[in-house]
Parts: sequence; C-alpha cells; structure tokens
Amino acid sequence: MDKSEIAIYISTGSLAVSALSFVFAVRLSKLNRKLEKIRAYDKVYHDASDLLLYNYKNKLDKPFESDDIHLQTAVNELSNSHWLEQTYGGNITYPPNVKTDREKADFGSKVSEAYNEYENLKYEDSNGEFVNDQSPVFYLDDEVFSERFKRLIEHVTNNLSYFSPEIKASWEKMRLLKPESVKNEYLALKRVNENSCEPIDETVQDPYLEMLLSIRSEYRQLNKTLNDRVSDYWFKISSYPDLTIYRLKRKFNSN
Repeated sequence: MDKSEIAIYISTGSLAVSALSFVFAVRLSKLNRKLEKIRAYDKVYHDASDLLLYNYKNKLDKPFESDDIHLQTAVNELSNSHWLEQTYGGNITYPPNVKTDREKADFGSKVSEAYNEYENLKYEDSNGEFVNDQSPVFYLDDEVFSERFKRLIEHVTNNLSYFSPEIKASWEKMRLLKPESVKNEYLALKRVNENSCEPIDETVQDPYLEMLLSIRSEYRQLNKTLNDRVSDYWFKISSYPDLTIYRLKRKFNSN
C-alpha cells in the first residue's frame, strides 16, 4: 500500500467521522430543541387544563342550598362523605326536633332524595353548556381566573418561537379580537338557539379558547411515550377494517 492509498483511507475515515459528528450534532440539537419546547409547554399546560375545566369544576363543587338550613347541612354532609357512607348510610346531622327512629328515617329519605335530585341537576347543567362555558372570555372578570390566564399569555408571548403555528395564529387573532366581542357572539348565538326550532350549530371564532385547547392537546402529544404511540398505531390498524365496512354500509344504504 503506497502513501497515496493511505492518504485516501485517512481522508475517507476523517470524512466519515466528520459526517457522523455532524449527524450527531444535528440530532443533539433537535433533541435539545424538543426538550426546550416541552419545558415551554410544561409551564402553561397545567394552567390551560385547569382554566378549561374552571366552570365545570365550579358547578360540580357548588354546595347545595336550601331555605331549610338543616336539610342544607345534611345534604352537604352527604355530598362530602365517602361513597361507602353514601351507599350504606352514614352519620348526618339531624334537626333538634328529629328524635325518634321513624323521624330520623323520614329525614334521611328526604336528604337522600334532595341529594340525588341535586346531583342529577348539577351534572345536567355541567354537560349541557360545557363546550361554550369553557371559553375564557366569560371569566376574565374573576380575579383568580384572570391572573392565571394573563400568566399563561405572558409566557406564550415571551416564548412564542417554541409554540406551534396553531398557537401562534391564536395569539395573533387575540390581538385583533377583544374578549367582549367574542363573548357577545356566544351570547347572541345562545339567544338565537333559545328561540329557534332547531339548534344552530354555528362556530364562534374564539382564539382564547383555541389557544387553551391547542396547548393541552399538543402537550399530550409531545409527552407521548413509545408505548402510547405503538398503542395508537395498533388501534388505527385494528379499527381500519371496521371503519371501512361501516363506510361501505353507509354508502350502500344511502344508495
């Protein structure tokens, strides 16, 4: 082997090492960028999730109210008790005039009936307007909500380069649409639906809500493990034949 061949081998080896170093550097840069992106999302994810559930949780946590103070106390005690106590009966505070076993049983039945009725009503209200009630524009007058929302927006503004195009678009729209104008659109749509024969499924342009939903969804995607991705992929593969059959049935039925 002459010197020229040795030089070629050395040059080739050096080039291969340089290429591998470049690939490693690019890979490391992308990894660092992803970690920085995850940290940026991590600082707003919990606020976004809590704010989306703000009204829902408030409705579920709202205590029972009644003109009968004794009934109100007993129902709230039952609501805060363990499910075993709710199922098999637990200690409740009886009114002073309730003394006999019969009177206690009647009062207990009254409490259970009021509790069940209130719980059903509470969940119906929470599910009925849950989508629209997620919007931050309804709660910016609330000091606690407003403080957390402003903190979230400030963090997104200061780290805008780490966030997705969807979040950037929402951020830009928020600078054009005032919360009050978005809120008025929701209220106008609600008034129309109250007086219409069929509900109007009209979409309200709400960048405030879109930003929170995007943050929650994208953070979950960023933090998916390999097992999660494999499970999602397998679910899509396994459900594809069923979806195909379903679509074919719909097509033939429509014809």
